Amino acid sequence: MWFFHTLLCVASLAPLAAFNVDVARPWLTAKGGVPFVLSSLLHQDPSTNQTWLLVTSPRTKTTPEPLHRCVLAQDKILCHPVGHVPIPKGKHRGVTVARSHHGVLICIQVLARQPHSLSSELTGTCSLLAPDLRLQAQANFFSLENLLDPDVHVDTGDCYRNKDGSRGEDADTARRRRALERAEEQEEEEEEEEEEEEAGTEIAIVLDGSGSIDPPDFQRAKDFISNMMRNFYEKCFECNFALVQYGTVIQTEFDLRDSQDVMATLSRVQNITQVGNVTKTASAMQHVLDSIFTASRGSRRKASKVMVVLTDGGIFEDPLNLETVISSPKMQGVERFAIGVGKEFKSERPLRELNLIASDPDETHAFKVTDYKALDGLLSKLRHDIVRMEGEGQAFQTRLANLGQVLLGAVGAFDWSGGALLYDTRSRRGRFLNQTAAADAEAAQYSYLGYAVAVLHKACSLSYVAGAPRYKHRGAVFELQEGREAGFLPVLEGEQMGSYFGSELCPVDINMDGTTDLLLVAAPFYHVRGEEGRVYVYRLNEQDGSFSLSRMLSGHPGFSSARFGFAMAAVGDISQDKLTDVAIGAPLEGFAADDGVSFGSVYIYNGHRDGLSASPSQRIRASAVAPGLQYFGMSVAGGFDISGDGLADITVGTLGRAVVFRSRPVVRLNVSMAFTPSALPVGFKSDVNVSLCFAISSESGLRGASLNFTLDVDVGKQRKRLQCSDESACRGHLREWSSGSQLCELLQLNRTEGELHEEDSFSNASIKVSYQLETPEGQRDRPQPILDRYAEAYAIFQLPYEKDCKNKLFCIAELQLATTVSQQKLVVGLTKEVTLNVTLTNSGEDSYMTSMALNYPRNLQFKRMQKPPSPDVQCDHPQPVASVLVMSCKIGHPVLKRSSAHFSVVWQLEENAFPNRTADITVTVTNSNERRSLARQTHTLQFRHGFVAALSKPSVMYVNTGPGLSDHKEFLFHIHGENLFGAEYQLQICVPTKFRGLQIVTVKNLTKTQASTVCTPSQERACGYSPVQHGEEWQSVSCAIASDKENVTVAAEISLDHSKELLKDVTELEILGEIYFNKSLYEGLNAENHRTKITIIFLKEEKHSSLPVIIKGSVGGLLVLIVILVILFKCGFFKRKYQQLNLESIRKAQLNTENLFAEDN
Repeated sequence: MWFFHTLLCVASLAPLAAFNVDVARPWLTAKGGVPFVLSSLLHQDPSTNQTWLLVTSPRTKTTPEPLHRCVLAQDKILCHPVGHVPIPKGKHRGVTVARSHHGVLICIQVLARQPHSLSSELTGTCSLLAPDLRLQAQANFFSLENLLDPDVHVDTGDCYRNKDGSRGEDADTARRRRALERAEEQEEEEEEEEEEEEAGTEIAIVLDGSGSIDPPDFQRAKDFISNMMRNFYEKCFECNFALVQYGTVIQTEFDLRDSQDVMATLSRVQNITQVGNVTKTASAMQHVLDSIFTASRGSRRKASKVMVVLTDGGIFEDPLNLETVISSPKMQGVERFAIGVGKEFKSERPLRELNLIASDPDETHAFKVTDYKALDGLLSKLRHDIVRMEGEGQAFQTRLANLGQVLLGAVGAFDWSGGALLYDTRSRRGRFLNQTAAADAEAAQYSYLGYAVAVLHKACSLSYVAGAPRYKHRGAVFELQEGREAGFLPVLEGEQMGSYFGSELCPVDINMDGTTDLLLVAAPFYHVRGEEGRVYVYRLNEQDGSFSLSRMLSGHPGFSSARFGFAMAAVGDISQDKLTDVAIGAPLEGFAADDGVSFGSVYIYNGHRDGLSASPSQRIRASAVAPGLQYFGMSVAGGFDISGDGLADITVGTLGRAVVFRSRPVVRLNVSMAFTPSALPVGFKSDVNVSLCFAISSESGLRGASLNFTLDVDVGKQRKRLQCSDESACRGHLREWSSGSQLCELLQLNRTEGELHEEDSFSNASIKVSYQLETPEGQRDRPQPILDRYAEAYAIFQLPYEKDCKNKLFCIAELQLATTVSQQKLVVGLTKEVTLNVTLTNSGEDSYMTSMALNYPRNLQFKRMQKPPSPDVQCDHPQPVASVLVMSCKIGHPVLKRSSAHFSVVWQLEENAFPNRTADITVTVTNSNERRSLARQTHTLQFRHGFVAALSKPSVMYVNTGPGLSDHKEFLFHIHGENLFGAEYQLQICVPTKFRGLQIVTVKNLTKTQASTVCTPSQERACGYSPVQHGEEWQSVSCAIASDKENVTVAAEISLDHSKELLKDVTELEILGEIYFNKSLYEGLNAENHRTKITIIFLKEEKHSSLPVIIKGSVGGLLVLIVILVILFKCGFFKRKYQQLNLESIRKAQLNTENLFAEDN
């Protein structure tokens, strides 16, 4: 199957035009009248400047002509058929029209069965009309193979055309024109009876309302019908519905005429009341044939007719026979779909009845679901089968490709892979173009190449592009590659599956220089929540013609199925800034809204020097135009003046109607203000005369408008120095713009009473003028002017004071700044103060209101400032701004003469943790001179955090040695100090374990006192600093510590068995401890205590003989005793002692005798 999109591509089109669209007074074609509009555009005859609205319409008995030309008359549009368009015989499937300054091309698609033909189903006729709409040439495409010629030249133009793109009518052109005239004379007039055009699709829904259906399931059935109708309305612009319910009675809920009002029809579905009782399916279907598909109920004879039957079981108590109804003559041509709900259709009889209700084949027309909840799963399938294949109802969409050449998009060629036909109207031969051999053959199937076609005017040639919205399911844009084997290659690809990227193309010449600047590619089915749509804006590279994505455009975010990008057009310079504007249609925006009577929108995007605006300047909603407009934005066009006001207009197509909008004149005002005197002398006390003028380049459209302006004197000052002598004149002054291009007003300003602030004696007085246009109500004969939305509606002027400088209006100061900082590397906890030395010199003229801003980190606390007696330096208290502190200072206020200022700022460094490693001190000096001075210097400070961590002093341990001896030792490493800022440091303990292959030390256990400390043991070949001995293996323990105190104990077993030879060389071991830390973050304040060691000394065993020692000891003792006795004897010690002892013994004996005697008595 084929269908064509044709491209009428001329070397240049008339400038097309949008922003300030006048929605207050549109023109509309008659509702329900003649013609029924399919699409609309504006056309102008260059020879007479006569402009028409051209509308296409379907072929009916009342309006057989496919093309009408319309003019505006007061508040309505008058249309007349263009009688020179040949009308082919057959069922018309669509009409489309395109224009250029060479003329108008209209194409009519006709459905014709021609098996085994390249264009087996869809063919057509194209007619070329002159600019004044007289017939010039005609081409029929009923035998396409006979027209094909592979040698037809693909004309891409050259660099030597006139600015309008034409070559001028030389001898060759004249011969071609005469050939066209001869072809027109030779065209035979066919006198054939006209057939009525196919009139859309009529869908009758037959709903089972019998008593076997529960009320909740009946509600689900109504919801399914609502969803189905809503779904079909979105895809099918010419679908009409009727609904019949059957049960005890058979009743029409609404017929085909009622479904014109979409929202009212959907509301009726929900208001249906179940009739109940029996199941008369055959009688209900007969009722549709007798009472729905009839002219009296809105049915059209040639409309496609569809019947959808929804039932929950077999026929019950029906007086009519189902087979008789199905075979009746009235049923011929009606396509039937049957939906069976429930388990009953597992039985043979209900299933046979269901298949009989459905048309053949049953696989695509009969459906079964388990319950009513599963109905929504059929929506997509039904829509695909009932609504015709996408694009099948569309007609040629036309442009001209150079004089005499027509490019037709052949979407259905080769199983819908698509292509294009380049047809030469002079030779009446064509050349078929599709994807090149280099393209992906598998991806080419069903890609719909040619769905949209466009011509790009590049620097030295024309470029033909075509959209393929189903290429790789994501869509693509192809560009024609020149040469003998000319074909299309993909140059742009879509990003989302099913978005229909490439279904609409719109080239835009922004600056109107004859070269295409942008290509807009639509993806109207782009989905986020629904089918919102999206438009991609690509910029063409001037050198190589390549594409680069500039931006993406989207419609209003509140609508989920707007189809933004369904139609696009460059509509010329509506904003009157010599740049092309663009209109984009979203015909389904607001479709599901509650009011729903009107839906659809058109967005206006203005051109800018760098491309297209990112946001629309205007959104025109159907509801704001007229009630009952549906699918507003199906087509858009513009660029010519049909309203007669000298400004470009646009037209928008809706379902059955066309709308014409005029544009409003855009006013750009040039505001000027003159003062007398031009500058205020010091001590000025008189009045100031002001001349305020508004000027425009053209007075067109401003007559009758009023200008409302307001003056704000001394803007930004709480204490005003000047005021209007007439306050009412300054607050809302209204002046009518009578004539001329300039409007002026004289005003007077008076000096206010009171003392001025120091800066007010030299600073300018700012005067702001705000303005707006006002137009009288009810003036509809001409468009009302509007201010440019891209220009500010105000102006600010400066009234200066005279200065004591060479130039009385301004002084030029020369400020030089020099700063130094006492130290840039700071240690938190150690550094106490930081000093910034500042020298500011003014070597030029007076500097007014000289100010210094000092930005510094928050961990610096301002302590004092050392400043000179002159010039005066005054500083405010520091204020927090974001992550810094800012101190503002006034230097030499109000006037800093030619001099220097030297001062110092001293900060105290806080002893708190600072999160950053670096911070800046920035000094910025400015003034308030008309020509402002600026001086800035920055110093970067580096911060580290100090901590104190001291290891215990070195110690010594002794270990006895001997066979079979082992000793258990605990090595304690004690850390104490201060860690105020949470510094993280490492304690490494190194224990030598193996010497000469012998395991001497075995680490048994490791303990710590702080839970936050994490210790990790490991075996190392070398460890620690400068050990006394070199062990073969070491046990390394690394502990991460962040506390003030910590005790780490390593328990080890020392075994010296079998190590006699080793002990001859090794007399001690050293257990090493050392503190490490990141020196870029921290500073250890007592580095001498960061190392320690525990020394283990081995005690060796010695053997001795005991007998000689005993003998020598005994002899020595005896000799000593003898010597002592001799000495005592010589001294008489023994004699005196003996006598004394005898006397004591006698006395004791006598006493004892006396005591005994006394006891006896």
